[in-house]
Amino acid sequence: MPADRSALVRDLRCFNRFYTGLIGLLDETLTHSAFTLTEARVLFELGRRPGRIAANSGGKAGFLARVLQIDFEPAASDIARDLQLDPAYVTRILRKFSAAGLTETRAGPDALRRRVLSLTMRGQVALAALQSAADRDLTRLTVDLGDEEAAELSDILARVRHLLSAAPASERRESA
Repeated sequence: MPADRSALVRDLRCFNRFYTGLIGLLDETLTHSAFTLTEARVLFELGRRPGRIAANSGGKAGFLARVLQIDFEPAASDIARDLQLDPAYVTRILRKFSAAGLTETRAGPDALRRRVLSLTMRGQVALAALQSAADRDLTRLTVDLGDEEAAELSDILARVRHLLSAAPASERRESA
């Protein structure tokens, strides 16, 4: 990395520490809920893209998955890739969600006997509560901003997203 980027790296790391502390990302649970940050991210992902393929009955599922007829591996792999998490960890989270009644698998629309993973009504309620809590927290964070400041912050955030999304993926991963 060129030496002239070291100040930018320090600034980004400083901002990351400031922001994660400000919004409580390092707390044990997110928004004082029963969910860790990672669990909340998985729940958000399930809500954002419902109907993930959960299982193919012709696959080689483990003993417990075969007995319970639950195999989250394809969905876990997709979510793990999207969120850059370990697939085994995502599988454990999905099993926890299933045991808590937050997710369900049902027959898919194709003839390959695939099953679709989605949120149950209980899961949708849990997701809505998380989203409301996050919205409340962010509203509290910005309540003292005037209209011009709020617009300026919004523009700055859009600009940051644009600048960082334009960087090659390899550079984005190195700076994290």
